[in-house]
Amino acid sequence: MSDNNDNDRDNSGRFVKRAAETAHRMHTPSDEGVHPMAKLLFGWTEWKGIGNVIFWSVLGLSVLLILLDLLIARHEYFHFAEATGFYGLYGFCAFAFVVLMGWPLGRLLRRDINYYKDAGGPPADIDPDIEPEEISAPTYGEDE
Repeated sequence: MSDNNDNDRDNSGRFVKRAAETAHRMHTPSDEGVHPMAKLLFGWTEWKGIGNVIFWSVLGLSVLLILLDLLIARHEYFHFAEATGFYGLYGFCAFAFVVLMGWPLGRLLRRDINYYKDAGGPPADIDPDIEPEEISAPTYGEDE
């Protein structure tokens, strides 16, 4: 059973396809610390000029949507909602509001730098002058 052609079997007849090695390579980070799946999914973000491509694509899509907005006749309950680009402007203002409200909310919820006091010292409710009792682990199988 020792064929010299590449039929993916060893001398004993077992399949030795490099699947395990391939799977290992797909789950082992590279020397730079980058996971192979991250490289596969997000590697395009490192291409030269990708920022310009994304910018011009979003700008083109925005212009296309505004031009389509001119062609579509809408019948809104409030007349100001019929303005060209109203929903885009409304969405941008809502997004800006949420982002800007993060600052006062963070100041309201953030803890003080000394919130945990001295992390290295003993707890405040323990008397440091008292020696701790020795705790012996229970042994099983011994007669008490």
